[in-house]
Amino acid sequence: MSQDSLVGHREAVAGMASDLFDVVGIPFEETTELQRQLLAAFAFGMMFAVVHFEKLSPPDAHALAIAMLMDSFRYSDHQAADQADLLIRASQDARVHDTINAVVHRGIDGHLQWQRDDLVALKDNILGIFEAVGA
Repeated sequence: MSQDSLVGHREAVAGMASDLFDVVGIPFEETTELQRQLLAAFAFGMMFAVVHFEKLSPPDAHALAIAMLMDSFRYSDHQAADQADLLIRASQDARVHDTINAVVHRGIDGHLQWQRDDLVALKDNILGIFEAVGA
């Protein structure tokens, strides 16, 4: 994939992930660490849908995940790399972390809600996760 194309995907994914704070009505600065982690896992699921539809390679998907975590969730490069690795492993195997696995898969569904501009359903989806986890 060309570098320019990956940059375009990076900007789109970061925008989509950042929109989640507006959707739930909580500014980034007012979220708890747990809420940010849940939103990051949810956004990773949304990003996975983009990766699937755009037929991006695993290395490009990994790079997008790291960039999204840095761009939208203010992780350092090392934190983003570690978190991306956990999100990838947990999304593939619920035994790694069953809650992250479930949230990532809800994020995959959330991508369709976001695409359809069904922000009420998207908000309910995310707030349902917050409620279930006690965030």
